[in-house]
Amino acid sequence: MANRIHAHSVLNLLQESPMTKDDLTAKVLEEFGADALFHTCSLSDLDFDTLFSFFVNRQKIVEAEGKWALNAARVCNH
Repeated sequence: MANRIHAHSVLNLLQESPMTKDDLTAKVLEEFGADALFHTCSLSDLDFDTLFSFFVNRQKIVEAEGKWALNAARVCNH
């Protein structure tokens, strides 16, 4: 059975420390497991790559100097 995680849990990792996509992927695997599926306010059952693309497309994360960081202005507060 998949581990279901709210997307904010991943965003919180980037709030703590910007990191490369590879580092974030490894951290997500370590924290949530290989079978984790993610959900947002409007989407569910996302794998990590789909969630990452969602974050980029919605500008919830931004890349600077090769590392991804949280764009707090684009994150909902609930």
